[in-house]
Amino acid sequence: MTIREIAEIAKVSPATVSLVLNNKKGVSNDTREKVLDLVEKYNYVSTNSIKNKPISNNILFLKYVKSGMIVEENVGFISTIMESIEINCRKKGFNLIVVHSINKLAQTLSELDYDQFSGAIVLGTEILAQDLELLNYITIPYVVLDNDLGMFKANAVVMDNNALVYEVVKYFSSMGFDNIGYFRSSVKCQNFIARHNAFKSAIQEMNLKQDSEILIPPTLLGAYKAMKQYLDNDITLPRCAFADNDIIALGVIKALREVGVKIPEEISIVGFDNIAFSIISSPPLSTMDIPKKTVGEVALNLLLQSMENRNIVNVKIYVGGEMIIRES
Repeated sequence: MTIREIAEIAKVSPATVSLVLNNKKGVSNDTREKVLDLVEKYNYVSTNSIKNKPISNNILFLKYVKSGMIVEENVGFISTIMESIEINCRKKGFNLIVVHSINKLAQTLSELDYDQFSGAIVLGTEILAQDLELLNYITIPYVVLDNDLGMFKANAVVMDNNALVYEVVKYFSSMGFDNIGYFRSSVKCQNFIARHNAFKSAIQEMNLKQDSEILIPPTLLGAYKAMKQYLDNDITLPRCAFADNDIIALGVIKALREVGVKIPEEISIVGFDNIAFSIISSPPLSTMDIPKKTVGEVALNLLLQSMENRNIVNVKIYVGGEMIIRES
């Protein structure tokens, strides 16, 4: 008997059954009692209730992709974090098992056999707010990576978007700019939403003005084509601008250079992530550097702590970074 089968009999979702089995809130007393009766009737035994079962040395890494426009395009950033997690897993005697899910989060989470794993790290870059409740399918300790989860209660490790974007705006201000543009991603994710809010807040706090906010797809080709179209329509460029990530910045810079716009003489641009291409772009891109290996280490350490102590829940760790000044 599986969680899904119990859910079908009880006429509730597998996530609801998981909430009951893990003694979490969000389920009515009647529903909780009905599920528990079925669990007892069919002699279902969850992983957490098996006292003498050997602990698995497998850790799940769920690489979820919704559109792919962020995770797949920013492959160097994600792969470095994953490599750090895998190396540290081996050092601690664990195997990292990577499962890919392409726009099927509910199906993947509901069908995984969690008995095979001691814990899980979920790549949350492209998990939207309306999908967070799906994480209740998970019946083992887990940490969400690259998404602060908003008000959803779970352990998470994410970059400190507020502090990092504040530093970018502060840098522009120190350079004498008081009117700052924004190359904003046309595709939403929690990080981009956080950066947009941080940008607005920093502008207001420093009594600066926001120049044009230009929507750009977060892919190299998409950013390049969109910027070319803006330029064909004689867009007025800001004197300086922050880009949601390096991919956007690099695509924009390529389009600008093709029409003879001088960088940074005519427009200064700062990106975010410090991907490998940023240092070899022309000109080399100024950006916010995130310690990717540290992000992976911190995520794994938080997971191991929560595996040892199930009371460690709703811990959010924000990882800082530093600004890399180059020639853009």
